[in-house]
Amino acid sequence: MADAVTNRISVVEGDITQQHVDAIVNAANTTLLGSGGVDGAIHRAAGPDLLEECRALGGCQTGEAKITKGYRLPARYVVHTVGPVWNGGRKGEDELLASCYRKSLELAESQEVKTIAFPAISTGAYGFPLARAILIAVKTVTEHLTRSPSITQAVFVCHNDRAFRMYLDALAEVAGEPANAPGKREREAGDADRDRGDAYAAIREQIDGQLKMIEAVHGIRIVNCDALADTLARAAGDRTQASRATAALNSWVVINNIRGEIEIPDDMIARILEQTTKK
Repeated sequence: MADAVTNRISVVEGDITQQHVDAIVNAANTTLLGSGGVDGAIHRAAGPDLLEECRALGGCQTGEAKITKGYRLPARYVVHTVGPVWNGGRKGEDELLASCYRKSLELAESQEVKTIAFPAISTGAYGFPLARAILIAVKTVTEHLTRSPSITQAVFVCHNDRAFRMYLDALAEVAGEPANAPGKREREAGDADRDRGDAYAAIREQIDGQLKMIEAVHGIRIVNCDALADTLARAAGDRTQASRATAALNSWVVINNIRGEIEIPDDMIARILEQTTKK
């Protein structure tokens, strides 16, 4: 994956309804009238006007997408796409899921969207295996961005540390990261340390690997990276809190369009520490 494309993809842990991007993608059902999970959360956050606009769209087929205004959301648009229900992979689920990402990007570009955020489509009630779905998402978005310069930032939004690390691993795989590359080596070392019961070492290795991944994804260099990793490792009580901290930093980098060399300021470190230790 070319560096230019790598710099246009990021992963954050958080709430998709709170993403300050041009468009967010809704994992909708075929009626487009709201349901549970991400779909319900987006409808609640956008308000009743979203439902009224959706009523006029006549539903949506699996693998297709339709677009509406964002109403009360920070995003200007919502791209609604219907992912496939998992049936063991025997009914074209992989291609249908890839189509959700392609169609969403194409539709967003038709409205001159520059930044877009995706949930993990079909991995909730529809039962699509998470690791498989994430790899399809990363490959499809990467392929599209390689062909098209219109989207300047595609953000994958996840809710927990497990998914966060899966996205990082998928990005590394698509980028062709070798077996002994720094990010992968630190993640593997972190797991080994955890197994030996060395909690601090595991968390420190995890944070170091995630900070390196942030640097690689956004094409930046964190000048105070080592000191920051030490500070976060001391504050984090477990791997989930550590991932939450680096996700907060990643969001800050995306929102502020950070490039080049950066020394993370003290006020941002304080906010990261608050994010690290919150329950």
